[in-house]
This record gives sequence, structure tokens and C-alpha cells, in this order.
Amino acid sequence: MNPVGTRGREGRVRIGAIALALLAVPWTGAEAAAAKSAKAGKKAAAPQTLEQRLTWLAKRRPVAPSEYGVFVARVGEATPLVAVNAERPLILASTTKLFSSAAALDRLGEEYRFRTRVYRDADVRPDGTLPGRLVVVGGGDPAISGRLYDDDPLAVFRPWAESLARQGIREIEGGLVLDTSFFDDVRQHPDWPEEQEGRWYQAPVSAISYNDNVVLVRASGGFRPGRPALLGFHPAGPYLLSLIGQVSTTNSRTWMGVRRPAGSRTVIAAGSVGRNRTWMGDVTVPDPPLYFAAAFTRVLSDAGIRVGAPPVLRTAAAAEAGASLSAERTLLHTHETPILTVLSVANKRSQSFFSEQIVKTLGAERRGLGSWENGLSEVSEFLGTLGLDPGAYGLADGSGRSRNNRASARAYVAFLQALATRWAHFTAFERTMAVSGDPEGTLRHRLQTDATYGRVVAKTGNISGVVTLCGYVTARSGQRYVFSILINGGISEKRGHAWQDRFLNELATFG
Repeated sequence: MNPVGTRGREGRVRIGAIALALLAVPWTGAEAAAAKSAKAGKKAAAPQTLEQRLTWLAKRRPVAPSEYGVFVARVGEATPLVAVNAERPLILASTTKLFSSAAALDRLGEEYRFRTRVYRDADVRPDGTLPGRLVVVGGGDPAISGRLYDDDPLAVFRPWAESLARQGIREIEGGLVLDTSFFDDVRQHPDWPEEQEGRWYQAPVSAISYNDNVVLVRASGGFRPGRPALLGFHPAGPYLLSLIGQVSTTNSRTWMGVRRPAGSRTVIAAGSVGRNRTWMGDVTVPDPPLYFAAAFTRVLSDAGIRVGAPPVLRTAAAAEAGASLSAERTLLHTHETPILTVLSVANKRSQSFFSEQIVKTLGAERRGLGSWENGLSEVSEFLGTLGLDPGAYGLADGSGRSRNNRASARAYVAFLQALATRWAHFTAFERTMAVSGDPEGTLRHRLQTDATYGRVVAKTGNISGVVTLCGYVTARSGQRYVFSILINGGISEKRGHAWQDRFLNELATFG
């Protein structure tokens, strides 16, 4: 027998009886009114104004309080609608690209062209032989590829070869000289993860580049299972780059991988490929100018022009040491790519290689040598001309690959406000940014509701554990807003996108 337990049960029975008796007593009018008022009070506590709705959403944070920042304002107004943790500098990821691309457009102008020039350094003999060399002077163009030529990676070179053929050249005895002295000789930023050097999104930088400085590895299965697969580079085999691997033919599904260790000139392929099937993977090249030379030489050969010697590099270090080119050069061909075309790839597609080429070209054109230091100095000066404090923006590279690119949500919105309200190039620049629902940009699969489709113009950002989004949104009312949503703290891309999209849908719907 448990007296304590018995008393507990009896007590609960008595309390239940009292409660039932109370429920049976009808409420007075005053009590009912009080209850109704209390219920109404609870409803009134829910968000009512736009500012309340957005703040309510912003405070339902996806990460720790110190790891995200949100700032929203009407375009042209300093007072924020929402400012949550807006003063804390956070990692920007690819939203960094807007700083380098806007500075380049401002400093170089809307009519600027990335130029690659082809010269000869000797007279052509009557039999079509060039006794000297063909000199290619790089100007930082990131678009020498198939990207703008219906995905034909060799098409860009055909007008070059045709130009040489029209001028009677049939053989180049001295081969190609590749002058990359427009940029310094640093191809990988020191902040970038070494283990990702072979990935397409961390391609090296050079004044002469080709195909985003990425080569494709093609593996073709044989007729019989167990036989070795055929391996090769596409569209051209870069000089000094080797390909090794053990890839076999299989009856089952293809399983393949390809990698290039950091600092290595060897590409390693492994796995198996289906019978009579072809697999393709990509990897960065360590020597972009030599990759360029391999592809250009192939097109010259197709045009009946023989190249009689291996390519030679003229780097920034060689130029500084006094290695000069012949003063008797004759210009044969100039290839040009408009700056706005390049900026659109960088901003809409978030192509980091393009952004790094942009920032180094900016440094070269304005300060004599394409380096990260010179390019970023120009970005800082540009921010100053907008009336902003350059010290509020910690910029380490042009693309956002470095985790040392940092700014607060408030500072980022101040930058976007300055562009939209007091910058002469804003109309042209805005067209280079991603638009929600536009198949050409990184927002093509996001913000698809009636309230947001086609109404968000922004730059996305994503590196490991960081998801960012900054730009402009036009609400259903016609009011335009500027926003910065910076999320750090190890968030996944999927969760970060969902949180940002919900917030912007609320702003577009009720703003």
C-alpha cells in the first residue's frame, strides 16, 4: 500500500470535479468581453506592417545570430525597413563580383574592348614562309572559347587563321611567342583552397587564356568489356600536360573521375566507361598560354599553315628583366570582346574566372600591370568616388573565392544604393545581373512565384557554408527595394536559398 500515491490520486479527482463545476457556470457579459478582448490582443501581436512582417521573418534566423545579416531599404532612402545584425562584416562569396565588375565598367568605360593582338616580327617570303615568329600579345580576354561561338571552342581562331592566310603566310618558322606580360605571373590567389585547384570554378588567371582555362578529358569505351578505354583531351591537348589513367570498358553503367593534383602537370583519370559510350569530365590547366597555343596551332594547321617550332612564353618577369620583342612587328589581326559581354558572363552566370580576369585587366589598364593588388586598388578608388568609405569593404580578390572578402549587409546596401541613384553606368550595369526566372542567369530556377518572377535583379553567392544574395526587387505595388541577405555559419545552399526566397517573396508581395 502506498499512502502518498493514494492521496495524489484522490487530490486529482477532487480538482477535476471542481473544474467541471466551474465550466457549468455561465459567464457574465463582462467576463465574455474580457476574453474576447484578450483574444483580439493576441491577434494584434501578429505582424501587421511590412516592416513588422519582414523583421518577424528576419529574426527567424537559419543560423546563429552572429552569422547572418539582413538590410532592406527603399531605393533612394537611407532609412531601413529591416536591419538585423546589419553592422557585422560577413563573408560575401560571389556577391563580391559586383564590386570588381562595376569598378571595371566605371574606370574602363562602356565601349572598352578586351583585345588580343597577333603580330609577325619579320617579312613574309614570296613562298609564304615567315622566317621569324608569330607574336600573340594577350590583353586579359576571358572569352576566347566556344562560349560566344555556339559552343564551338575552335571557331574563335578561324578568323585569325584566315587573316594570316589572306596575307600569304604558309609557314611560321619560329613558332609562336605568347606575350602574357599584361598580367603578373601569379595565376592562383594565395587565399584559394589548394585542394580545389583542379576544379573549373578555380581556374588559373593569365593574360592569354583559352576555354576558361579548362580542358575536357574524354573517355570512350571499346567494343568488348574489359578492354582499355580510349583517353584523350578535348578540344586540344595542352603542351606539357600529360594524361594517365586506368579506365576500362564495362557492360554496366559508367563510373568515372578525373583530377589534377595541385601544382601538377599530370591529369589522372580512373574508373570504367560503358561499351561504345563516351564520358567527358573537366579539369583546369596549369599553363593557360600553352593551352591557347595548342588550340591555335591546330586551327592554323587546318588552314594549311605550318608552325615550325614549339611555343615560347614572354612573361611579366621576363619583360621586367629586359626581354624585349622585335621593334619591327607588323600587326596582322586583332580580336576584340566587348566589356559588357564579359561582365554579363561574370554577373549573370557567376563565372569566377571571368571576374578575376576583369580585376587584373583593370589593374593593367590603369596601373601598368595586371595584379590583384593593382586591380583592387582601383576598386577602392571607385568606391571612394561614390561617396563610400572603402574601409567598409574588405576585398581580397575579384570573384569571391577568397573567404577574406567581407562587408556588412548595411555597407553592401549602401553600395547598391550608390549605384542605383548616382552612378552614370547603372542602366547598362543592371543588365549584366541575374534576373529571377531568366534562363541565362543563376536565378533561373529561383523566385518563381507570381510576385517575384522577373522582379528580382541580383547577384548570388555560394562557397562552402556561405549563401548570399544582394540586389534589387520591384514589389507588386511598383515600389523598388534594395536588399542584402548575407548568411554564413555553415548553412547549406538549399536551406539558404529557401530562406532568402521566402523573405523576398514576402517583400515583393506586400511591399
